[in-house]
Amino acid sequence: MNDDLLIQSLLDGTLTTAEHAAVNQRLRNDADLRQHLRDSAEQAVAMGDMARQRETDTPVCSPPTPTRFMADRSVRLTLAASIAVLATSALLWFDSHESPVLTLVDSSGTVVWNHGGEMRVNVRDGEKLAAGTLETLGETASAQLQFADGTIISLTGESELAFSEEGQKLLVLRKGSLSAQVKPQPRGHPMIVRTPSAEAEIVGTTFNLSARPDDTLLKVNEGLVKLKRLADGTSIDVPAQSSAVASLNSSLKLDPAVTPEPLTRWRFDFNTAVPPQIWRGIWHDTSEGGRMVASPYVAQKSKDGEVVTHFGVSIRTGYLNPPLALAVAEQSVIRYRLKQDAPAPLQLMLITNKPTGGFGGNFECKIGSAELRPDADGWCELQIPISRFKPVDRRPHVRARHPTPVGNIVASFLLSSFKRDTGLTVAHFELSTQP
Repeated sequence: MNDDLLIQSLLDGTLTTAEHAAVNQRLRNDADLRQHLRDSAEQAVAMGDMARQRETDTPVCSPPTPTRFMADRSVRLTLAASIAVLATSALLWFDSHESPVLTLVDSSGTVVWNHGGEMRVNVRDGEKLAAGTLETLGETASAQLQFADGTIISLTGESELAFSEEGQKLLVLRKGSLSAQVKPQPRGHPMIVRTPSAEAEIVGTTFNLSARPDDTLLKVNEGLVKLKRLADGTSIDVPAQSSAVASLNSSLKLDPAVTPEPLTRWRFDFNTAVPPQIWRGIWHDTSEGGRMVASPYVAQKSKDGEVVTHFGVSIRTGYLNPPLALAVAEQSVIRYRLKQDAPAPLQLMLITNKPTGGFGGNFECKIGSAELRPDADGWCELQIPISRFKPVDRRPHVRARHPTPVGNIVASFLLSSFKRDTGLTVAHFELSTQP
């Protein structure tokens, strides 16, 4: 395979594992090949920009059908944005020094670090990491990362982040969610965070960012963030206490909106409402109404690659449109209407963030089989006060930092069975408060 085909296959993601490792080794030792990769990546970004510009400038004449045109247009914009993200990721990987960029301060669950084609599972807290890609595996995983200037990045859930610092901080959030507390950055060198659909420019602020399948959700807590939609290059400034959604569909409005106050009472009825696709679980429309059936997810991964699988249903209000924030109070109660094929213990986990941004801790409540008292049709009414939730992490310093979920914003309510599929089905969820 010549170098042109080699680089094209690398950017396309079609190399085998062995070929990828061989390319990484060559890139470390061959300056000419690294330059070739930079040139190809920059061309890919330019092509993506040109494709987006054509969508803005070129009139469309007699499309076969409006639906067909919109579908083709969406595919082109998605491809252009994906190429740009992939190209940027490649530059982060191979145009960086070996010196540490950030430190893994704290983590839970499985954290994987990829650097130069080498993958390490279960990176330890306190380790200093050179430029590469960090993944948190499973909905309950988290990682808190710190740059040398004190800037803190927190990843939660199933997230993947490429990072580098060559004169300025460059991050590519390929999927998942992050929150950041960014120290003032050098003039002319803001921190850049790119997703498949948007680019955020930060000079110093506190914010949350989620890369969703078709758009990017930005919530700014303090300061100001410049948000660019990659589909057409439109940019806006998002001020404190505001949010904005940058979609791959450039026909949608891109404007900041005031972030609503967190709710302490809210309900979701699967009988009558279809949840976002990104929620854990599989929604079914039955003759009796909608149902959310548990789907498998990776709860843990060992160093030898063995995975522990649970089956769960999640409630993630940040992925609603418009997004909502749910806060727990001392009087909070969580209610479910559920059923299983046979009585079995369950676990309810709360993945939380602090009200001002940043990781707030993971908490769990174990539910014994005896608590689940099905009626004649097999349905159970489950009611759990917030006082029953305990920190998942057993380490004393982590428990001292995150002793309770009270006062936090819940990123995900995750109800699961342990290691086996019990046919867990949910019809209703509610967060309320005791009288």
